[in-house]
Amino acid sequence: MEVQKKINSYNTPDFFSKEMIITKKSLNENQLKFTYQKQLISDLDYKHKEWSKSIDSKF
Repeated sequence: MEVQKKINSYNTPDFFSKEMIITKKSLNENQLKFTYQKQLISDLDYKHKEWSKSIDSKF
């Protein structure tokens, strides 16, 4: 219980910055880039698995 009191008594920084402003457009663009990158990684993973299956079947 004492540990919890100590944690609560510290001045914890804010999760967000009051000086930083991100536009909705910028946020959406970043989200689209992230989604696209995830898809590329997923495709690459799938292709790798297929490739390894084809290699295994040849030997």
